Amino acid sequence: MAKRLPPNIGLDCQKPLLYNPYQQEFLKARRMRFAPCCKKIGFCGSDGLFRCPSCGREQTMTAPRVFRRLGCFAGRRGGKSVVGAHGAREEMLVPNSLGWVIGPTYKILHDATMPTLFKLIPREWCANWDQDNMELTLVNGAMVQFRSFDDPDRGHAGVGVHWAWFDEAAFINELGWDYFRPALTDFGGAAFFTSSVDGYDWTYERIEKPALIDKKPGFWAAKWRTIDNPYMAAYRSAEIEEARMSMPPQLFRQEYEGERENFTGSVYGDYLDTARLDNAAEVAEWIPEWPRIDPSRRMIIGLDSGADHPFGGVAIVVTDKGLVAVAEYLERMRAFTTHLGGIQSTFPRSDNIMWAANRNEAQLRMEFSAHGIHVAPAENDQVAGIQRVLSWLYTGQFKVAYTCPRLFEQLKKLRWADNKLPSGEKKDREKVYKVEDELPDCVRYALMTWPALPQVHLLHDGRDLRVLDERTRWEIERNMRLSKGDGGQELTPANKEYPVGDFYGNPEETGEYYGESGFYGLG
Repeated sequence: MAKRLPPNIGLDCQKPLLYNPYQQEFLKARRMRFAPCCKKIGFCGSDGLFRCPSCGREQTMTAPRVFRRLGCFAGRRGGKSVVGAHGAREEMLVPNSLGWVIGPTYKILHDATMPTLFKLIPREWCANWDQDNMELTLVNGAMVQFRSFDDPDRGHAGVGVHWAWFDEAAFINELGWDYFRPALTDFGGAAFFTSSVDGYDWTYERIEKPALIDKKPGFWAAKWRTIDNPYMAAYRSAEIEEARMSMPPQLFRQEYEGERENFTGSVYGDYLDTARLDNAAEVAEWIPEWPRIDPSRRMIIGLDSGADHPFGGVAIVVTDKGLVAVAEYLERMRAFTTHLGGIQSTFPRSDNIMWAANRNEAQLRMEFSAHGIHVAPAENDQVAGIQRVLSWLYTGQFKVAYTCPRLFEQLKKLRWADNKLPSGEKKDREKVYKVEDELPDCVRYALMTWPALPQVHLLHDGRDLRVLDERTRWEIERNMRLSKGDGGQELTPANKEYPVGDFYGNPEETGEYYGESGFYGLG
């Protein structure tokens, strides 16, 4: 009797996986095991089995995985599902193992996830395909079960599972993961998540942030762009560039570059695009002695305390070009003196530090003053403080060093809270959504206390174009251009395009001017 096999089985089983460093690092991380016998870390072999690199003892089922939660997050068509399928195929090499392949809906499973995996499985591996129960059994006794988590209750697995692949995980109900994860406990199983991103979806907090920001043991993640897929780089780069030019920038970054974006109510939005210094060389352009910091440099340390959220601190170095955040501190449930010790031991040393915190935090100021540290009370008007930070960001004079990853992520995630009452009317004042805002608050208090302002781009009458909203700025610039007309002649009120009001001056006589290089108030 002929075996029942899934459709498309084995069509691409001989097709090589083109080299992509992110994909290769994922496969390497998934294979890593710790051999308790000789206390060595090694890798599963080409047969899927793990043998101690020192004594050679085979212990696939008993050697703990180095990484039990792995994430691959990429732009559309970036090859994340393909490498997830390669990871699943390698897991299936282990005899008598059980794995789950999970999608957000049966439609996505049927149209994308399952065909991607089936094409990689040689026909000779397969013993039977049970279409009714969505189960594939291999000749080595391994079984793969395919499940949709459109109903989170399907995550209640009745048996222990050795591994699980969550494809398009961002669109899977988070509750389904919570219901399923106990099934991995029996065997210390691994779950790997491949997905496009959907803003700051649950995979950010549960997988990406623990791996890339918090460096939590047992977690691993990688992010890459569509163009990093070798196939796309070779054949589709022109299409990607056309998309870059025609799509809204935020949407392009999410769909093609795998960047998480706040599309609704982002506080700092695109102002952060050029605020990050990604490596030591970029920081050295602002702080030449980096990674050392000259103790004679001035430094601002902003603080944010609270019993119901972490205690935060950010160190900002004053330079000739602007301000650079170089160190961050974020810890929970400790005494003020313990926080002070942690900050002093991890932040750069300076002979001239200005400390700043919310003016309402009298207890913090009193505790720190007992240790000889004066903490300046900062104005706590949230909207005014955000405008101050925006002015530094817009002029390009506030930067976040690569040594402050949590600060940058919190700045990027910060958004405005819903400003409507149940009746539909607007509230009197806008407020920030108060979740993971400790480090941005530190920056706000620091900049509100710092006596200098960034150099601004001024009009002839002293107004600052850069702090105006986009529409007003556009109108002013347009009216200034129109004031001369196409032929360079001054327009009069008789001209239909004559600007209205006092939104312009005579650019031939006054024009725009720029302040001197550097920025004010550092002397």
